[in-house]
Amino acid sequence: MNYQIEDYIINFVARKETPEDVEKLKEWLAVDPERKNELKRLLAIYDSAGIKDISGTISPENAYQRFMFHINSEKNKTSTEDTSEKSSTSNKKKNSTIIRINNYRIISRIAAIFIISFSLGIMSHYYLSNNQSNQIVFTENIVPLGSKSVIKLPDGSSVLLNSGSTMRYPSDYGKNKREIYLEGEAYFNVVQQNKIPFTVFTALSNIRVLGTEFNVKAYPEEKVVETTLIRGKVTVEKGETIDHFESAILNTPGQKLSVSLSDNKPTLILTQLEPDIATAEVSWKEQKWRIESISLSDLAIKLERRYNVKIYVDETLKSHHFTGTFENESLEQVLSAIQFSAPILYRLEGKEVYVTVDTAKSSE
Repeated sequence: MNYQIEDYIINFVARKETPEDVEKLKEWLAVDPERKNELKRLLAIYDSAGIKDISGTISPENAYQRFMFHINSEKNKTSTEDTSEKSSTSNKKKNSTIIRINNYRIISRIAAIFIISFSLGIMSHYYLSNNQSNQIVFTENIVPLGSKSVIKLPDGSSVLLNSGSTMRYPSDYGKNKREIYLEGEAYFNVVQQNKIPFTVFTALSNIRVLGTEFNVKAYPEEKVVETTLIRGKVTVEKGETIDHFESAILNTPGQKLSVSLSDNKPTLILTQLEPDIATAEVSWKEQKWRIESISLSDLAIKLERRYNVKIYVDETLKSHHFTGTFENESLEQVLSAIQFSAPILYRLEGKEVYVTVDTAKSSE
């Protein structure tokens, strides 16, 4: 009976996990493949408190994706991966006999968390500030892969979250400030309040506005933050992880600023998108999804999030570019359209897609 693992899981669902909790959970999962299914069931119980997928049902797979999205975006990876890997290997034999945990007790403890949560009237996770006399509760919205979610903020502003995204905001939102924390992609339609600016915090940059429409893409694994202006005006400033860069002002519809980090030095690229390119840039939120001259490697990433799959692309195909419009197509229909315009073959195996070279077409 591994009581410590119970604590790690409880800490995770209560959003009180430490970097050590995350590493121990990853090690625990690596010991026995069955543990992945066990964790899915437990996380599905947590999701049943209010987080559902696009069909309105509880999905153990989406619950697990939410877990994996969170632990993979931890910032402590580079310094601890090597040591944790060695630790995992050396401890495998020791831990291999501890296969089962008491599901009933964990479920009971998770249920206790739910009861406290609902009694406070909060349908989300909890974050408490270090100042115990002034506790700040954060509302968090997590969108699993394969889903999208519309969030209405207290001031009337609206946010559309793309798949695999996380957004949170404090309980004092709208009193003296309006602050949003984003990992992933979101389309913002902000209500103007001259005395209360609106700020989106991302890993590399912060976007400040009064009232406007804009798109922010800030997936941690891509190591770049893209801000695209649709209407109004925004100011892009440096984020906490960057030492310094000159603030940039976007005040023309279609302007796009990309911020990336290399050798701890920020790189800013400001471009003016053509109207049709700008429309395609934010079309992920529409029923008609447009792609404009996008490489197969970048398209594969978008398809992975949109359809909750993993796509493996042959290296020789990654530079192929595609343009097209899709409306409510299934993954297989999208892949068939790509296959029609390029020398590729695809193979679907459950949640995995393999894209290889069609030698017959390429030799023509």
